[in-house]
Amino acid sequence: MYELFLIFSFKLFNNVLTFRLKLKPMKTGKIFSQIKIKGCKPFLLVFLLFSVEGYSQNAKEISLSVYPGFTLVNFEKALGYSDDYMEDWSEVHLCAALRGFLALGKPVQFGAELAWQRLYYAYYIVPYGPSPVYREFNVSTVSLLVLGRYSFNNFFSVGGAGIHSFNDGIAPSLCLEAGYMINILENLKIPVSFRINPVFGSGTPTPFSVGAGLCFFLK
Repeated sequence: MYELFLIFSFKLFNNVLTFRLKLKPMKTGKIFSQIKIKGCKPFLLVFLLFSVEGYSQNAKEISLSVYPGFTLVNFEKALGYSDDYMEDWSEVHLCAALRGFLALGKPVQFGAELAWQRLYYAYYIVPYGPSPVYREFNVSTVSLLVLGRYSFNNFFSVGGAGIHSFNDGIAPSLCLEAGYMINILENLKIPVSFRINPVFGSGTPTPFSVGAGLCFFLK
């Protein structure tokens, strides 16, 4: 089951990236730093295959979590419009994440995360000749992160790095998280945590969120 999760995650992320990179860029130009995905695909495939082959005999963990919060972002740098023209905005953040970890029972575990993230919203009315120009941005991403986790009793801390796929390109990202596992059953737990996930694109959107979910253990 864990192997299927890894393969599914890669194929889904690959398809999303291929689709997003085919979209036409926004008229305001390339907002986020773009990295050619051709160089990333082999790395992702090698990582996933290594995980399946090298750790197939170890215990596995799969979790699904939701992280509501808010995003700190410099709208002007991110979207290219003056804040003077902004009519409406929202920094409400929401993340839905699917994770997998290996080598349970050890203090340090390694894994990966596939997630959808709603970062922020902005609406502009820009003066342009006799009639204004209307611009609306509802910015969301699909992200893939490589994670390392340290566990002590039921407490844990997570650090990771990866990429976020935007409509017009991709940007690198980091993840820092600390939390606690609530025991429900032998193979079922509820993780609760606080998370910071800076994205190094234009405007440096940085979500701050709290999360909770369900964690399943497979042997």
